[in-house]
Amino acid sequence: MKKIFYSLFLSALFFTVLPISAEIVQNGDEWRVYDEQYSDEIEFEYRDVLVEHKKWGTGDWLPSDCGGLMPLALLFNVEYGAEMGTKMTGKSKAQWPEAVKVYFEGNPDGGHADMFYGINMEAKYKNCYGDKQEHELSKWLNFDLSFADEKTFQPFLLDGNVDNPVSMEDSVDHFQIYEGTLADMVGGSCGLSIPVVGDLCSLVHFNFELDGKMFVEMFGSRIGIDEKQERSVFSDNQYLVIDPPVVGTVMVIPVFYESKVYYNIIITLTITITIRILELQFPIPINIEPLREEKLWRYNSQEVKFDFPAIFIENRAHKFADTMPGDEDYWEFDVENIGTRTMEAKVVSNDSNFIVIPDTLNIEPGEKSSVTVFFKPYDVGTQKGVVTIYSNDPIEPVTKVSLFGYSSENDTQWTQVIEGDEPRWEIGTSASGCSISVIGGE
Repeated sequence: MKKIFYSLFLSALFFTVLPISAEIVQNGDEWRVYDEQYSDEIEFEYRDVLVEHKKWGTGDWLPSDCGGLMPLALLFNVEYGAEMGTKMTGKSKAQWPEAVKVYFEGNPDGGHADMFYGINMEAKYKNCYGDKQEHELSKWLNFDLSFADEKTFQPFLLDGNVDNPVSMEDSVDHFQIYEGTLADMVGGSCGLSIPVVGDLCSLVHFNFELDGKMFVEMFGSRIGIDEKQERSVFSDNQYLVIDPPVVGTVMVIPVFYESKVYYNIIITLTITITIRILELQFPIPINIEPLREEKLWRYNSQEVKFDFPAIFIENRAHKFADTMPGDEDYWEFDVENIGTRTMEAKVVSNDSNFIVIPDTLNIEPGEKSSVTVFFKPYDVGTQKGVVTIYSNDPIEPVTKVSLFGYSSENDTQWTQVIEGDEPRWEIGTSASGCSISVIGGE
């Protein structure tokens, strides 16, 4: 009967494909079940605000079509601020079982950085009853003294990626502050004149110009976990190594991201003095460094969550009944997944006297699956074996079940009486005739 059951079981297994998604790899006599899982999307963001970036004004022309009874259409806008920020989106990925290694992968173009420092202003008008052309209200009300830039990049790539460090820059070129003669500056004649040539102060011309450059760089970035544990990863590493949870099968990791940010603004004020009668120019550059500092940005903390399987086997040892060579006995035990992720496993027997079916498992959380072990001895004597279950349980990736059996061969098959079994009657022969013996009974 046992042989019939064994044959049917093999036939059913032959036509059944067990879905295995984890990678099961053999290394010599050992096996490993590699698994991985992605977290939900995470988003890190930080803004360094000195002056809140704001815009106000008419936006477009008012009225837009220069219609109605309005004689003028006006355009007036001001943008000012001093702030910079970065936002990054991506996911984390855990791989195990040797150790739970947690990687961070940014979404394609998931990083965005921007900056705006300074002020930008425009003030214009149109004569709705005239040429309707744009005119400046005043040249002093139309200027751009702002630094602005933005960049899209791949976040979390911290090991020599071309987009790390992330840098931005902008410049102001030849912004004219003032241009005029010395006479214009003092509000009239200097009282010094040269015959034929005229007033001396009118011969000296001044031009005040600004050239500026702002450079911002984020560098030395790192992803780390729980400062209390004082474990973190810097940009020369690629993953975090984290101990899986001993209690429970859901691992929640509080992670943070931080960067060092370097600011540098250099303003060059150039005063050019021109003496027209001599055709001489004297440019005098003056370098001003209003901002040069280094900051540490600490982004908003995030939590990444992973689920793990957990193996449970109630009985991890079994002793088979005495079995003659060529005969067989079998035993079934349950493998239960008490975790929160699908458990996948490889089942291996280390002794050919013990045959296990099936050799792979795929068990959903809260479910169980039966494993059948057949004791089919080839030789007489005591047999010992081990069934090893290699699974994607990060806490217990290798689980062992011990097996014991005895095989004897003589004229009479003696079997061990297990507690609770009915007495077994065996009939033997002797020189004087038949005799009846009671095994396990009185």
